[in-house]
Amino acid sequence: MNIYQSLAWVYHEMYQELFDYDAEFAFFESVLNQHNAKSVLELGCGTGNLAKRFHGNNFDYSGLDLNIEMLAIARKNHPEINFELGNMSSFKTISTQDAIIISGRSISYLTDNQEIESCFTSIHNALKTNGILIFDAIDATKLFKNFDLELKTLNTNGFRRLSKSKPNLENGWTWDWESAYYKETKKNIFDLIGKDFATLRAFTQNEIENFLEDSGFELLQKIKKDSYTWEDHFYIAKKI
Repeated sequence: MNIYQSLAWVYHEMYQELFDYDAEFAFFESVLNQHNAKSVLELGCGTGNLAKRFHGNNFDYSGLDLNIEMLAIARKNHPEINFELGNMSSFKTISTQDAIIISGRSISYLTDNQEIESCFTSIHNALKTNGILIFDAIDATKLFKNFDLELKTLNTNGFRRLSKSKPNLENGWTWDWESAYYKETKKNIFDLIGKDFATLRAFTQNEIENFLEDSGFELLQKIKKDSYTWEDHFYIAKKI
């Protein structure tokens, strides 16, 4: 996926304005404080936009991401924070954590059932007893009930993204997402800087519950999340 590799710098610039990282961190902080969680591992940490907020609020934080280009930006901007290269579907930690979060709807990239089961098993092994898992997932019921095939335009922070989606349903509630990225070089003049393609997956609540139960978790709460596109929810689960 180019947006996380050769276009990592574009992701970093665009998503500063696209996501409300302060609000997202406030949500995570509230849940973690409720469960007295101090050590936190973020899967899919990207360029460290949430990382600096955890670190600045006295959490024992570390981040893991699959793409070295994303981590290069995170490490450059936040050399005081521990970032590791790794795959969320098959990782190990030296010490167990109070909490693990999957941010930015990154679970959407795990399109195969075995990948999801492996991810949740790895998380279970990396958590302390009664440890907390928090992640957000796109709502399949909402998305596929009236699937939108229209071309979408997004302008933010001097960049433009044109994207369109098409269902494929090859591995559950999956679809193909194509996007093209442009940079504003003169006023209202945008030059193409790259294209991207990804297959993504949405989930029903029953699917989430089954994956969690099979991996040794109890679902504690489902909370609707504010999102700029693709309705989604936060899920909070406890290791049992």
